[in-house]
Amino acid sequence: MPLRYLDALATESAGMVRLLRILLVASVVLPTLLFTAIAWRDFHEEEAQAERNIRKTVLILHEHMQKVFDTVEQVLDRLDERTAGMSWDEIGRSDDLHGYLRTLVEEVPQIGVVGLVDPNGALRNDNRLFPAPLVNVGDREYFRTQAASDAGILVSEAITGRGSGKRQFNVTRRRAATGGPEGPFNGVLLTAVLTDYLADFYQLVVAGPKEAISLVRHDGSVLVRFPSMGDRQARHAADSFLLGAMAAGKTEGVFRTRGRLDGVARLNGFMQVTPYPIYVTYGIPIAEIRAGWAHNVLTYAAFTVPAMLALIGITLLALRRAQSEMRAVRRWTEEARARESLESALRQSQKLEALGQLTGGVAHDFNNLLTAALANLHLMERHLPAEGTCYLDGTRTALERARTLTGQLLAFSRQEAVDPKVIDLGDALRAMADLLERSIRADIALDWALPAAPLPVEVDPVQLELAVLNLVVNARDAMPTGGRIRIAARPEETPDGPLAVLEITDTGGGMPPEVAARAFEPFFTTKPHGKGTGLGLSMVYGFARQSGGNATISSAPHRGTVVRITLPVSRRVPEPEAVPDAAEAVPAGPVRLLVVEDNALVLMATVEGLTREGFEVATADHGAAALEILEQDNAFDVIVSDVVMPYGVSGIDLARRVQERWPDIRVLLISGYSPESLTGLKADTAVLPKPFTPDQLAARVRALLRSAKTA
Repeated sequence: MPLRYLDALATESAGMVRLLRILLVASVVLPTLLFTAIAWRDFHEEEAQAERNIRKTVLILHEHMQKVFDTVEQVLDRLDERTAGMSWDEIGRSDDLHGYLRTLVEEVPQIGVVGLVDPNGALRNDNRLFPAPLVNVGDREYFRTQAASDAGILVSEAITGRGSGKRQFNVTRRRAATGGPEGPFNGVLLTAVLTDYLADFYQLVVAGPKEAISLVRHDGSVLVRFPSMGDRQARHAADSFLLGAMAAGKTEGVFRTRGRLDGVARLNGFMQVTPYPIYVTYGIPIAEIRAGWAHNVLTYAAFTVPAMLALIGITLLALRRAQSEMRAVRRWTEEARARESLESALRQSQKLEALGQLTGGVAHDFNNLLTAALANLHLMERHLPAEGTCYLDGTRTALERARTLTGQLLAFSRQEAVDPKVIDLGDALRAMADLLERSIRADIALDWALPAAPLPVEVDPVQLELAVLNLVVNARDAMPTGGRIRIAARPEETPDGPLAVLEITDTGGGMPPEVAARAFEPFFTTKPHGKGTGLGLSMVYGFARQSGGNATISSAPHRGTVVRITLPVSRRVPEPEAVPDAAEAVPAGPVRLLVVEDNALVLMATVEGLTREGFEVATADHGAAALEILEQDNAFDVIVSDVVMPYGVSGIDLARRVQERWPDIRVLLISGYSPESLTGLKADTAVLPKPFTPDQLAARVRALLRSAKTA
């Protein structure tokens, strides 16, 4: 072995010894310093994490109370609407009104009492007993306040109900009077929110025995507290931080305090249930926060010495493993480079899939809200004079645009309730010629290249038309100075089977690669503000994927754009369009419906609308409850059921069981989307997508009954 090589090796060995000595000292000093720094940081992080958890929990409590009060307001609105024009004698004698009040309370478990109090303070009708018991609430704070002036929605102090004997707080408003808001005092509409209901919910929220949740009025009166304080009427002291924050106009925050009831020091969060003068608070003991930090510090200490020893051992092994690890790193680097291109494509696919799941869930929830809004708007229109309905047009237009947006979101996420049919792609495109010609400008030419032979595909015709229209409008906007749009369709043979290829080409400015790569993402658009939602191309992508095909974009700056949609060729013959028989008779006699819906707002509006359409309606909150009803009484003509429901029995499960056990009962499924398989259902099972109005639902039910009659 050459000397210079040995010298180099010795020098390297001496340097390694010095390095190991430095590492030996560092293995003692650095862990000690690191332990101290981590303990200090962890102390502040533990408090910061506790504050974040408090804010999250307060937000959950806030959202819960917001829904409770929103439901109460709807109940008051319905009560006022139901008793409009009735005298107090009629109210007191009306058994139908009593039944209506009982129905309202059965649908909203948080409300214990719904009633009407006349201007003298006498309870004239409620949901509990009929005739109403002789109860006078003229001395109550809420009644005196409403009698003195219109206080709007007024929340009372926590009280024990004279009729129910339960702890509650009342939410009241004035009953509409002749002459409008300036008319004479016409009594009070009353709802009693049960504190036991809120306490049961709070018990699910808290994690420790000393955590506390309160619902506080703006004057410091505590409406509900968990853990319970019994029948005592608690009130925040005048100098409390919370009352000071209320007076300063703060709607949320975090503060420290010591409980007057139990003496426990807590870190509390609060938030106003806007627009009501009510605040929710949530507090956890400070001792628990510090106990968690102390546990972490002890855990760190328990691992410090073993870590120091492990560091020494690792230092001794480092030399031997260095060369093998470097070789491994080289191999890993080569493999990583080979995988880089594949991972890039996979990430893009996963991103679109994740966006699809997110947008589908959001759109489904919005469809429930839109259904309730459209239904209530439809019902409201019936109570307005003919000249007053014009004020609803703006609201209806906004809701219809929201319906279109949610449809585009569901199309992208491939979760839209579609109605696929076998159609000839060429004939469908030819039928759109006039529509597309009207959608472009005079300086744009529309070229066609369609096959003469039939090209059958199984798609939703409405979605196909919307996809083509979106692509043509996008192409038009990409050519501000004019150009040509070419619509072509052709068959193509592939190893996986024959495909139908639809291509829409424009001569516009094109897109750079980074824009083309994101073109199918929802809400991504290059159009100026107010010119587009960014959902057109995402809807096209979702339509293609939901139809079993795919959509791609080929574009380059100054070279135009080609959008290519591939669809599987169907082996079935295009279906002829069914011509409705105008002479079909509407089913005679009373029609019984069972409406199954877990969303209280949708259920309330749907039942009201169907009742006004002349149907006899029974309700169930979920599929399991519907099956229990059918076991006792199966004399229903139609079951109207949501698809996605809790407790293990979805609408599809319910429909399958009904078709097996009671085949004469028709089933109509309603849903914003239906991700579950329809395997096992009859082919003629009807589906009505959300959102819809009561008259649309009633028309679909009648059509279903007509089809059953002619079957």
